Amino acid sequence: MFFLGMSGITNAQCSSDAFMDNCSSALEDFNFIKSFEYSNAKGGAKGEYSYVFSKGTNYRIVVCDENIAGNKMIISLYDRNHKLIASNFDKASKKVFPVLTYPCSATGVYYIEYSFQGDKAKCGINILGFSKN
Repeated sequence: MFFLGMSGITNAQCSSDAFMDNCSSALEDFNFIKSFEYSNAKGGAKGEYSYVFSKGTNYRIVVCDENIAGNKMIISLYDRNHKLIASNFDKASKKVFPVLTYPCSATGVYYIEYSFQGDKAKCGINILGFSKN
């Protein structure tokens, strides 16, 4: 699994431009592709979107939520067969990282599943970016 941690993402409203601006800086030198906004009234719900990744390209998913302990957004990256290949959640340390970087080794459709910890209302965004090797 590939993951990379970053700090400095602050609290803000999901729908505000300031929230997007704070989070987009974590793309660093990756090129912006698309952003996805999520609101979840109850814990336990999951959502998924798909995107075609290209071999030889590095992808970065910036995970930005309300930064509340115990209510973090978890991202799981699956291949075309829905086999888990990366996550921003490290089970061993129980840490949730705000950035996931994945070096793509096979062109195809990849699935990005999101869920939230805890049972409180929450919101968040993902920003997808790429960088050629």
